[in-house]
Amino acid sequence: MNSIMPLLSRFVIAAAMITAGWVNCFVFVDITADQATSLEAIELGVKTDSETGDQTTRGLNRMTLLLNNEWPQLGGWGKLLAWSAGVFELLAGVLVLVGLFSRFSAFVICIIMGMALYLVSHKMNGMFTMNPFDWPLHHGAFLQLFTEVGLFVLALGIVVGGGGTFSIDRFQLGQSEKYKLSEEKKGDE
Repeated sequence: MNSIMPLLSRFVIAAAMITAGWVNCFVFVDITADQATSLEAIELGVKTDSETGDQTTRGLNRMTLLLNNEWPQLGGWGKLLAWSAGVFELLAGVLVLVGLFSRFSAFVICIIMGMALYLVSHKMNGMFTMNPFDWPLHHGAFLQLFTEVGLFVLALGIVVGGGGTFSIDRFQLGQSEKYKLSEEKKGDE
């Protein structure tokens, strides 16, 4: 079946993963004073603007703080896990975009989105402890929850169905099928 839907799904997933990975790895984001104090306590960098007093940190440091708050026994491994998640977001986003190792990359994205659902939507925002009819009242948390769920479902679709017709995976599969058929013809002769 020649459907364009896997390609569209890959574009949406890639746009989200590449931008999230970029922000987490390379961009300094605003944090609260409490977050700054917690980050400094676990020896992670916080920058303070001398003019405004605003505090920022690398996106991955916020992720490390979430991991440390949930599982303090991780210690220094939390930072490694956060960096791994950020790098995997970038790498899996690029691979899904071009359709190379699509199923594996989408599986990695499912794991990342599952952890985001647990840590951010459940633990940080408390979405699963409140009445679902109250979710829209918490606009930012509501949008984040459904973005995570939507990306998880799209990535799961790639895991199950593959990268689609317009992917490098399909081209490689087509080349290996041609090779297999030519070898079978040689064997029959």
